[in-house]
Amino acid sequence: RSHREELIQKAGPQVERYLPTEDPTAFLLPASRLEPHERKWQKIFVAVPWIVFAGMLAVPLWLVRSNLPFLQQRAEEDKRIAEARNAMFEAGRIPDFEVVSFTQMPDVLERACPTVLLLFDGRTFASKVYLPLMRDLEQTFRSAGIKVAFAALDLTIEPGAPADFGWEYPAALTPHIQLVLPRARDGEAGVVDYEGKWTARGLAEAAAELAGPIRPEIPEAAVQKLDEQLSQFREMLVELLFVEDGKEPDPKEAAANRPGWWSSKAAKEAAKAAAARRLEEARARAEDSINLSQGLSSTIETARTALSAFATV
Repeated sequence: RSHREELIQKAGPQVERYLPTEDPTAFLLPASRLEPHERKWQKIFVAVPWIVFAGMLAVPLWLVRSNLPFLQQRAEEDKRIAEARNAMFEAGRIPDFEVVSFTQMPDVLERACPTVLLLFDGRTFASKVYLPLMRDLEQTFRSAGIKVAFAALDLTIEPGAPADFGWEYPAALTPHIQLVLPRARDGEAGVVDYEGKWTARGLAEAAAELAGPIRPEIPEAAVQKLDEQLSQFREMLVELLFVEDGKEPDPKEAAANRPGWWSSKAAKEAAKAAAARRLEEARARAEDSINLSQGLSSTIETARTALSAFATV
């Protein structure tokens, strides 16, 4: 203290402003050592952090309290929807496989069960392959007790889809597969594009996930058999649509139909065109005779018959 008084006597009373406070436990500087505007800012700098801290505590509590009735109401609605859906599941009301038009899509989206939807155009090669597979997957899941429905949207049925839908899912690139989740958000169905492997196993696993974690197991033997049949049917279609007929030409018939050496070039070209036209007509008849309204087993039998008929052309 004597040293403090000595400094004040030598330097003047203004030096006390820069000396330690007499009370070492004081939180604020004494008002006597500060200018009027400094006293104001000292109070502001002390109060603002506490005000911010109090606000950080109060705002989350206020948000929770103000939104709690809405959250409780939302939870009750979700609970009622889940109970209604589970009741329909327990009743076994899984729709049969059906081919629908675009105008029937609201019925598919309003289903209480998940749905695997195939978008197809029967004129494309891949659509012919996967339409029978979807029928077999539906039967496999129904037999196993897995609560997932299957359906197919025929893009050729009029009235068709809007133009913007056609741009997003072009008919020439069909098939497309979508996974429909009932009441995914605000009571509306959610639609997700399938991006997995285009095999029976890949589709079965994706469809089974829609039924939730507690469900019967996928019958592995049945799915493996479907993959084998899918590969077999694909090979038969390739042979029918993209390979020339395998019948050996009859020498006598070929000689009778062959234009003579004196025939004009136009006659020879006309004969070739007529032969090609007959071949394409026979191919189209064979293709139309394949029954796609059944599963892969029946479809393969009709494809085998069509191949045999085409080979005799």
